[in-house]
Amino acid sequence: GSVLRFNDEQKIIWKNNFYSKSEKKLKPKLNFAINNEDLIVVDNIAKYFSINLNSGELNWIKNNSYPFNSDIKIFEDKFFAIDYKNTLRCFKIMDGSECWNLQTEDSFTISNSKFSLIILDDKVIFNNSIGDITAVDIETGLIAWQLPTQSSSIINETYNFKISKLVSDGDAIFFSNNKNEFYSIDVKTGTTNWINKINSNLTPILTKDLIFTVSNEGFLFTIQKSTGNIIRINYLYKDYKEKKRKELKPIGFVIGNTNIYISNNDGKLIVADLSNGKVNFIEKIGGDTISEPFIANQNLYVIKSGSIVRYN
Repeated sequence: GSVLRFNDEQKIIWKNNFYSKSEKKLKPKLNFAINNEDLIVVDNIAKYFSINLNSGELNWIKNNSYPFNSDIKIFEDKFFAIDYKNTLRCFKIMDGSECWNLQTEDSFTISNSKFSLIILDDKVIFNNSIGDITAVDIETGLIAWQLPTQSSSIINETYNFKISKLVSDGDAIFFSNNKNEFYSIDVKTGTTNWINKINSNLTPILTKDLIFTVSNEGFLFTIQKSTGNIIRINYLYKDYKEKKRKELKPIGFVIGNTNIYISNNDGKLIVADLSNGKVNFIEKIGGDTISEPFIANQNLYVIKSGSIVRYN
């Protein structure tokens, strides 16, 4: 549960932990969002707090009714997060007080997948553990529209149901799941634009008129954004032995100028050419699972075993 801030030379500026001994034993998982000089944190043991980004000192700390299981999104003087009860909550950044909450239909089992939310115009749009996509008025918390994507039987199967993060180009929302479904839905109405058969719970990436995603089986898909037509499929694990392929799972991917970088559960990073999807090389990062890669300030970063690896 420790929060650390590093400088560009990867040296620690400050390190703080605001958990009790008993809470530390629970090994809380933290999610962050930055608002000016404040770092907003929510976790999976029902705590949420704000830290001064410059000093590392605590601004305020509070407890929620249920643990959180989502990203954090910030809009003006408010932030939003979703808890395990499928409840979207709106809080004030200044003191952490709750503005409003909206509970959607609950499931019988706890989700093993983190929920996602995005802010578009005057709406907060989010998914829950049973696959519903809900748009909510950002000021009042009232539902604008809701789209169920799964049958009612999913209520009993939510632990194994996984959905990607929601992404949008402003007109449509895109997401996929491990039920072999890739969706495009209209932002304003919540109606379905198209559905394609792609088995992935990784976050898709939009670039102009294309969508890139990687399936749970290791296939790189290039998709036409407007129609959902699949333009190209490349198998990223063809250089692995057949026995090893069955154990491989992609963790996440990111796109650079000309390459796509895919991290995997064997501790390796696959680098493929974005123009043709062919694998350029495979880099060993760690001995076990590594994080999804991310790019900042023209550098590529991957987290392994509590340390940060940087590539130019």
